[in-house]
Amino acid sequence: MKTCIFTCILFVLIHVCRAPFPTPSTSVAFTAILPLGNTTVTVGNRVKYNQVHCVTGNPPVYDLDTGIFTVPTGRAGVYSVSVSMMSGFQSSHLTIIKNGVVMVWLFTSKDYNMASQTINVNLAEGDLIFVQMNSGSSLFSVYNTFSAVKIA
Repeated sequence: MKTCIFTCILFVLIHVCRAPFPTPSTSVAFTAILPLGNTTVTVGNRVKYNQVHCVTGNPPVYDLDTGIFTVPTGRAGVYSVSVSMMSGFQSSHLTIIKNGVVMVWLFTSKDYNMASQTINVNLAEGDLIFVQMNSGSSLFSVYNTFSAVKIA
């Protein structure tokens, strides 16, 4: 009886979930993090995460030198963009910026508090997304991440 139910559920899932899985040629994803210790970021400047994990997309979609995620040609769509932050000894504000326009804010007070934001946003080819320091001066360690993945 249990095998029959499991088989029926599996059959339904296979037919309901017919959307093709992304292939390496169509998927776009990355996660970038800061190094261990304090990272100083001047107010008004981009946060430049220096370690990138789980990168898909060709060419690379996150630029370590500029701190900018660029939507590659042919990869427009809906993206899930996430940022987490931990500030350290002072309050800090970060913003997620799309093409120069603030999308959302993050805030932490002092004493190693954390904040995070995740937004789903429609992005076109060449759109630029980055994280900017708006108040405060440092971010603490690997608890600071910036991720994006194409979801539709």
